[in-house]
Amino acid sequence: MGAVAELEQGARAVAERAGPAVVAIGRGPRGSGVVIEAGQVLTNAHNLRDRTTSVTFADGRVLQASVIGLDPDGDLAVLAVETDDAAPVAWGDPGEVTAGALVYAVARGRNGLRTTFGLVTGTEQEFRGPRGRRIRGSIEHSAPLARGSSGGPVLDGEGRLLALNTRRLGEGFY
Repeated sequence: MGAVAELEQGARAVAERAGPAVVAIGRGPRGSGVVIEAGQVLTNAHNLRDRTTSVTFADGRVLQASVIGLDPDGDLAVLAVETDDAAPVAWGDPGEVTAGALVYAVARGRNGLRTTFGLVTGTEQEFRGPRGRRIRGSIEHSAPLARGSSGGPVLDGEGRLLALNTRRLGEGFY
């Protein structure tokens, strides 16, 4: 199998494995999120406008979710919502990620699931969050991010969660 075919096969496998756990957040949608355990979705805090928001699942269900954890400085939020059959993604170890590793960025937009891939271009990166706080220990990658990708998972080749897509700074994505 050639390199391109392997990349295509890997992207399809990751999308198949993680896709049901990736949700759209808010109207439009504003961003994405990922089921991290039964009844809980992780997303970026800047995707929220209130203490409740709509969550759209792969099967088309739209449910109201409530914020149960919020770190606006770190740009993270945990939502409580009935996740039903959407199995949570497995956790990876971002500390083991090295520059050059292949990663996948997955998001759920208005027209369904989007999966892109890129390389880790830097680890232990730092940037300023939406409220000015320095966010350290970030993974920078080159996977293209479409509108609504914020809060979507950054996954390794096994479909394990390494990080959330948060920002685009210059040519890097965090």
